[in-house]
Amino acid sequence: MDAIARALRFNGLLLRVFGGMVVVVVVLGGGWLGTWAFAGVMGVALIIASWELWRLLVQAGYAASQGVIALTSLAAALSLQLSTPWSALVLSLLLLTSLAWQLRRWRQRTVGDWAVSFAGGFYLGWTGGHLILVRQGDEGWHWLLLTLLAVWLADSMAYAAGHLWGRHKLAPHISPGKTWEGYIGGALAALITGAAVGALTPIGLPLGLVTGGLIGCLSVLGDLVESMLKRIAHAKDSGHLIPGHGGVLDRLDSMLWAGVIAYYVRVIAAQFAA
Repeated sequence: MDAIARALRFNGLLLRVFGGMVVVVVVLGGGWLGTWAFAGVMGVALIIASWELWRLLVQAGYAASQGVIALTSLAAALSLQLSTPWSALVLSLLLLTSLAWQLRRWRQRTVGDWAVSFAGGFYLGWTGGHLILVRQGDEGWHWLLLTLLAVWLADSMAYAAGHLWGRHKLAPHISPGKTWEGYIGGALAALITGAAVGALTPIGLPLGLVTGGLIGCLSVLGDLVESMLKRIAHAKDSGHLIPGHGGVLDRLDSMLWAGVIAYYVRVIAAQFAA
């Protein structure tokens, strides 16, 4: 029985590594090809993540709207890229139209169902849109590389450190598997990754150090937010698309927060340098 258990764990590890490599190739491949290629990858990811979020909300007891979540997600991401009155108009019309549409299906929790749909879609699109913004500009590829590597290596180190030395629970009621030891290991990994990428690219060591450190300390909150939703929905994963990892939303959770962090570090640094 022990041999069977070890074999199953090993197969599970291989599956996780394979799934992770697929994500790395697709995401970094899109980023390397350019902003619009990466935007296309993110657009597909947001549509799939919107569907997974809709399923979680339904499982949590909400009569969520799949259309509102998906359209709001794409409109929010697009509005960040275009930054014109027309893009804001699309998001505004979607806000008003989707709420007015609820009048035809009025019931006690109609407004609440609409609110979680719109807020969920906006959350995905707004944060995902910032990740696309990170790729823009002459140094966009370097910034995107730093952001993604910091998140992925932090996640891997947090998993390893938590498995080896984890004793103190980080958020036992939300994500029982996460520990403070794992969190510290992940944060240090992101800090070192940010410093290394910064030193090897035009970003620079100081800015890379700051960006990696902030990503390591704060991006785990994106993971915990999704874990909270999955806990309410009584779901282990958001989906099953990525072997060994779950759904697209399970992979995006920390990346979305990291994109916002990296973008505004870059913007603030540019303001001080001007």
